[in-house]
Amino acid sequence: AVWEDIMIACFGGSGTCSGKSDTFRKTIINKGCIGMVTAYTTYEMGGAVWKGADGQTSDVGAPYAWDEAAAFYIGNIQPVVGDGYTGSAPGNLYSPYEFNWKRDKDFLGGTAIHTAAIPIMNYGLINLRGSAYNAANVQSAQTAMYKIFSIAAIRAVIKYSWAARGDGTLNEEFLAEGWAYWRSASGYISTVNKGTVQEIDALLDWSLTSIPATTPCEIKTKVESMY
Repeated sequence: AVWEDIMIACFGGSGTCSGKSDTFRKTIINKGCIGMVTAYTTYEMGGAVWKGADGQTSDVGAPYAWDEAAAFYIGNIQPVVGDGYTGSAPGNLYSPYEFNWKRDKDFLGGTAIHTAAIPIMNYGLINLRGSAYNAANVQSAQTAMYKIFSIAAIRAVIKYSWAARGDGTLNEEFLAEGWAYWRSASGYISTVNKGTVQEIDALLDWSLTSIPATTPCEIKTKVESMY
């Protein structure tokens, strides 16, 4: 499991995390947890799709699994400020949903993916319940959520590759953030172009001691080529 190996290494300062600073390791662990929870969200969505196709459309079957996906995605913590939907991210949800929300604020001209995700999740649920079951609509909702996760990862890798470059001196914390957030959805993005994803992975390699001035633009060009 990709996250398990990385987390164990960074907790212990071994393997791929050998010789890395506490700041780098802590960042990989914290931001990697977003990737892990995103992965489990997709796992529950996949379980719901399978159960629906298997005829398990009562509320203890496919809809329950889809609700679990929503719970993992959004979280169960009350926001310290606001309504959990509008305005600025409250900063205490610690979920993929809040990660998406923060990236919305970084790219104000783009789709607000955290608000877009809620009706998508509701649409998937409605189409999994009882006689309303519609396999094509459920698949559409699942794919739409994969795209939500991908947009967040792309926004993050663009933002943090610039931040890691900074004034020309490598900022390892931002390198770790960019790497971890990118990995939250790069697996799905690789179904579009695996080679390009691997090229972006190399541009965020942990062994880097500096980030060339061209790297952020290279990454932006590469992700845009997969739109």
